[in-house]
This record gives sequence, structure tokens and C-alpha cells, in this order.
Amino acid sequence: MRMQVEGKLEYPHIVTGETQENHLLLRLRTPPNPGLAERQPLVIGLAIDKSWSMKGEKIEAVVEAACSLVNWLTRHDSLAIIAYSADVQLIQAVTHLTEKLSVTDRLRSIQVGTSTNLSGGWLSALKAVENANVPNAYKRVILLTDGNPTSGIKEAETLIQIAKDHLTRGISTTTIGVGSDFNETMLMEIARAGGGNFYFVDNPELASDIFFQEFGDIGALYAQAIDVGIEFAPGVKFKQLLNDYSFQFNEEIDEFHGDAKSFGQQKVNIQAGDIRADDIRNVVLKIEIDESVKKIEVPIFKADITYYNLLNQMKLESVSTELPISHAAAKGKQDPDVLVEMLVANAGKGMAKITEYVQQGNLEDARVILFGLMQDIDSNKHYSPNALGSLLHRLQAMDAKIQEKSNDLTKHLFAGSSYFSRGPEKIDLKGVQVHDRIYEYQTTGDIDLYKCPEIKSIVERKLEEGFRYVIFDFSETSHIDSSAIGTLIQIVGWLRRRGGEFIASNIRDSVKKVFEITRLYNHIRVAETMTSARENLQRIIYANQGEEAD
Repeated sequence: MRMQVEGKLEYPHIVTGETQENHLLLRLRTPPNPGLAERQPLVIGLAIDKSWSMKGEKIEAVVEAACSLVNWLTRHDSLAIIAYSADVQLIQAVTHLTEKLSVTDRLRSIQVGTSTNLSGGWLSALKAVENANVPNAYKRVILLTDGNPTSGIKEAETLIQIAKDHLTRGISTTTIGVGSDFNETMLMEIARAGGGNFYFVDNPELASDIFFQEFGDIGALYAQAIDVGIEFAPGVKFKQLLNDYSFQFNEEIDEFHGDAKSFGQQKVNIQAGDIRADDIRNVVLKIEIDESVKKIEVPIFKADITYYNLLNQMKLESVSTELPISHAAAKGKQDPDVLVEMLVANAGKGMAKITEYVQQGNLEDARVILFGLMQDIDSNKHYSPNALGSLLHRLQAMDAKIQEKSNDLTKHLFAGSSYFSRGPEKIDLKGVQVHDRIYEYQTTGDIDLYKCPEIKSIVERKLEEGFRYVIFDFSETSHIDSSAIGTLIQIVGWLRRRGGEFIASNIRDSVKKVFEITRLYNHIRVAETMTSARENLQRIIYANQGEEAD
């Protein structure tokens, strides 16, 4: 069987006479490996040592190796994850790996504890695997530790007997010793008695190699060197590849009969790597469709995918797809499938950028990106609660870690919004006489990337007129995006540096949710009504006047 490919747009129709932004999703789907069709399903229990000695690079490398194992297992397999120190923590109950993102997300939530209750963690994993109701399954527990048991059952003879007993019940145990402080003899004997294997890794980053030695045959590759070639119709412009793949872009100029205008016909070649059997690969592109597309009768795109089929003697194969142009008076409903993949791809790129900023010590910019990602995902997670809900949880965990890294981060965030205007402030307020009158601004419609410059320009003019106290009435706004968050932060910085203040009032529930996610409530004053906003601001003015008089 060959790879299958389908393509669809975020909005299905092209509106005549309009230039519009859209997104294209290409989905590659590989067939199952017929050689593995009769393979027993696996039920794996991971018992991971999270004692204090595992802190730092050890636990990070082991967790990433476990995540690799999760991604390598197939949807026919099941997995339970236990982490143990003095306590025993159920990270993941036995689950079929049909949705892997939430599982890897839980793995990455593991935090180190104190002592090593090896028996407690191992027995919990054995019990979870034994109770899994998966017919004809091969059951194995992987016990990983970097030390000796310091609580629970410590006697080697008893632990070895546990391994023997469970092997008679159809559950084997493999042991992995990390570093140089574990009891090698004990782990070897447990593995021997439990019908599994013993591995030693002095470098925790090699743990992933061990997992693949245990289970590598189940994840046979289907295709290598996948090349996705996309040719767009004249008037369709490639704007961005959302996934983190290498690509090449070129443009050819064609002239169509009956029209004096020349159109650029763009082509993109994307290197999408390798893919396993019975798997899915998504490619998401941002495009712009010019009004000129209405004048041609060709598909909006043609995609040719070439690859080497490892299950067919490395034969070079190809599949193709195209999408006809559909004209309508309206662009139609947004495709939730495309939207979800857009969010996932954007989050992947965003998290890479966040990590880069954190490593540079640029925590302000890191959180600004996080705010936008969290807002977008939270407002759309009903389309895919498991995948997007897990992704949102992961972003929130990243935000918490950034805050731990800098307790005074918020002071930097809201002191001057340096991440939106680098260098000197553009507004020249030398000689401007400030006063205590209040400027009230009524927002209208959604506040997004396109609306923000207008709002900033209005506030800048008011600053030049001497205003330093501002109230925004949000009663007519039901949505704000990450650009709006940044704009509000910047405005607050402008006003407070001049001894003034900002209050947001009449906030709708949908906007309140954004304030909650991004924690703006902690840093921007909010009032339920315009009346209460005026009263609150007047009290601040009186207090400031007293301080200035002193």
C-alpha cells in the first residue's frame, strides 16, 4: 500500500474580488506495516526514579528518552508511567497510545523528590500492567534507577522473588542502572529473575537507545527522505511554513492568455524527514490568495510527494493531490481540523523561540509569546480537548517555570514594556505640562494586530496633550489578541512613568478570560463599571496630588 495524502484549506471558498489570507493543511498518512500486523500489542510499565540524586540533567534526559519511547510505540500499544522517590506518583494510568501529546506532557511534569522507594514504584508499575485488560498482550515493566533503595523493601532477595513471581504471571522486568551509584548485582539479578534485560548507562542521554533496543522492531520506518513539492496557482502566494521543516522557495513568472497582467507562480519544496508505518504527518502553510485567482481555471495548488519506501526495497515512490478552486460570496466556515494543526505548529515554533529567549535571559519576550499562545489555544481547545488541553497545560507549566526563574519578572514586564519598543521612547514629551484630567476611551470591535497601532496613536496624542490618567471602556469589545496585551502593557508603562494610571472597565467575559490566562489582573487595574473606574481613578489622583504637594 502507498502513502495517502489529502489537502484542505482553513476556509474552503475564495471570495471573488478580495485578497484573503488562508492556511493549507497537507496530511500524509502511511499504511500499517504488514510484517507487524500479527505482532502482539505491548503493555509497558515505566517505573522512573525521581529521587533527589536524579535532579538536573539526569531526570531531564530520562524524561526525554521516555517521551521518545512514547512516540515510538504504536497506537495499538498501552503504557503506564510511575515516578517514585519517597512517595509513589501515578503519572499516567494504563492507556492506549492513540493520543500521545498528553502522555508526554505528563512525563515532563515529573519533579524530583527525596529518598528512593524503589519497591513502591516498581510494584505500582507491575500492578498497573497486570490489571491492564488487553487481550494477548506482551507485558513488561522497565525499572530505572540511579541508586540503592533507601525506603520500602530494601532486601535484594525479596526484590528478586517479586520479579520471579510476576514472571510466572506473564509480566517481565527489565532494569536500567543510571550513573555509578546503583547496586549493579541487584539490578542484574532482578532482570534475570524477571525474564528481562539489564542495561547500564553512564550517560543518561543514552537511555533512549536502551528503550529502542528493547522495542525497536515495533516502530519500523515506512518512508525516508520525504520531499513535498507544492506548486501554487498564479495569484496564490506562499507566506510561511508553520512547521519546523527545511524548505526551498522559488517563483516563476507566467502570463495568461487574455490578460495583460503577469502573475508569479510560486513553488515550495519541503523536506519532511522520515515517517513510520501507520502514522500521520501534517504540513501547514500560510498563504495569501489574490483577487486575480478568479480569472483562472486551475487547481489552487498541486502537491507531489516523493519518498523512498523502506517496506518496498527502498523504491522511490510518489503520490499527488490537488485542490480545485471554489468561488463563493463568503469564505465559509473555518475548518477545525486545519485550525488545530495551525495551533499545534505555531505552539511548536513558539516554544522553541521561548526556550531561546529564556536561555538568553530575555524572560520578558518569552512571556509575551507565551501569553499569545495560551490565549489562542484556550479559546479553541474545544475543537480538540485532549491535544490542545494538554498543550495549554504545558505552556502554563512553562510560564510557571519562567516565573520561578525570576521572581521580579513582573516588575520588568510592566515597568516599561521594553520588549515592544527597543531603545528610546518615540514620544517626545519634553516641555509637556501634565494635568489631572481623565481621558476616557471607548474601544470598538476586536482589538488585534491591525487595531493596536490606531489605539497607541490615540494615546500618544493624549500624552502630548498632558493626559496621564486613562480609562478604557471595553463594553463593545469581545476579543483581544496577544498584540492587544502588549499594547495595554505598553500604555500602562507610559502612564505610570509620568505618575499616572490606567484602568480597564466594562470587560466582557470573553476578554476577562484572556486577562485571567495572562494574569493581567495582577498588573492592570480593572473596574466593573465606568462609574467605579472614575471613582477609583479620582482617589488615585487625590493621593498623588498629596504626594506631589509634599
